[in-house]
Amino acid sequence: MQIGIDFGTSNTSIGYSGPQGVRLIELEPDATSIPTAVFYGLASGEYAIGAEAVAAYETGEEGRLMRSIKSVLGSSLIDETTDVGRRRLPFRDVVAHFLRRVIARAEAETGERVESIVQGRPVSFNDRDADLDRRAQAILESCLHEAGVAHVEFLDEPVAAARSVSFPSGREKLVFVVDIGGGTSDFSVVRIASDNSGFDVLGSTGLYVGGNDFDQKLSFFELSRLLGHGETLELNGLPVPSAPYSILSDWKSLNKLYARDVQKRIGWMVQNSPNSRAIRAFDHLVRHHEGHAYAKRTEQIKIELSDTDQQAFVYDTPDLRLERVVERRVFEGLIDDAVSQMDTVAVDCLSQAGVSPDQVTDIVMVGGSTFIPLVQSRLAGRFGNAAVSESDRFGAVAKGLAVHGMAQAQGYRV
Repeated sequence: MQIGIDFGTSNTSIGYSGPQGVRLIELEPDATSIPTAVFYGLASGEYAIGAEAVAAYETGEEGRLMRSIKSVLGSSLIDETTDVGRRRLPFRDVVAHFLRRVIARAEAETGERVESIVQGRPVSFNDRDADLDRRAQAILESCLHEAGVAHVEFLDEPVAAARSVSFPSGREKLVFVVDIGGGTSDFSVVRIASDNSGFDVLGSTGLYVGGNDFDQKLSFFELSRLLGHGETLELNGLPVPSAPYSILSDWKSLNKLYARDVQKRIGWMVQNSPNSRAIRAFDHLVRHHEGHAYAKRTEQIKIELSDTDQQAFVYDTPDLRLERVVERRVFEGLIDDAVSQMDTVAVDCLSQAGVSPDQVTDIVMVGGSTFIPLVQSRLAGRFGNAAVSESDRFGAVAKGLAVHGMAQAQGYRV
């Protein structure tokens, strides 16, 4: 069978075209989208993926949890190794392990063998290094072949998102797609014929900035102040070092928070500010390996601020309770520069396509970060004549990849 894989920085989904039409495959009980995460248990030597991986880590099993593993494809880290207990594991093996397991789950759920894949990819894995961008796709393809898949085809994720929408016939559509993932943001202009048989990509642009960058800014500049960031050490008058909080704020670096030198630095902070409740809380968080729980709550605060004007971040230890209220306007001020970068690349996409905003008839928005009011107003506000299409913002890419594969198999022009 053929499937479409949306291998995302934060979450992964699989689309399948079967007798009942296009649907998402259940990869975990009652879940068609799972965290892009891998956990390697030190005692068992086995690994788990998705929510099972996160749960193993959060219940205290000794091991190594890795999230946002897609992001290493577009960086030099893909050629390096990482510590898993006493062994060094290549990052590309981590990617291959996740894909092998997720494909196996698709086969188990459908009862069919996966022989062909339409794999989604960002417009650019790395918009600053063309060589890394090209290598990323080649390495991802090799990982899929290692998983036993004979045929692999790639399709830009925003284009797949457009393919997932059932547009009305009777008029030509000029569709602008906004796809903000965890690690990248992509834009495409797609022309769809009046009878929906023709599908032409007029322009595509992307950049290496996404929802995880919003989390990082929210954590580093706002929430980490709850844990002592920005304080002055009592006994020596020095500013609290920022480096440990930078590690705390980055999904990809969280494991470094538990390194001996970092814990030694935090212990030094406690010694020099013995009355700081915030720094003691930070020390507790690190000693109890709660970095991923903190990161999950940071992400949840971001999500909740799309619907409310403020949210409270609460951190409890056996000895104290800390709370910090975050206002939406403060959060939007933190991410304004990143959204402006996205907007610049979106305008470039329109220029590449030779299309003006008033010519766009439809907008397709994909990814959880497109619910953020600032993102919606900045990236969709210029299209006065366009309607925002009703689409599955979380499953659109995977469904569109499956639709694309089905259309090719049936001989339609795509």
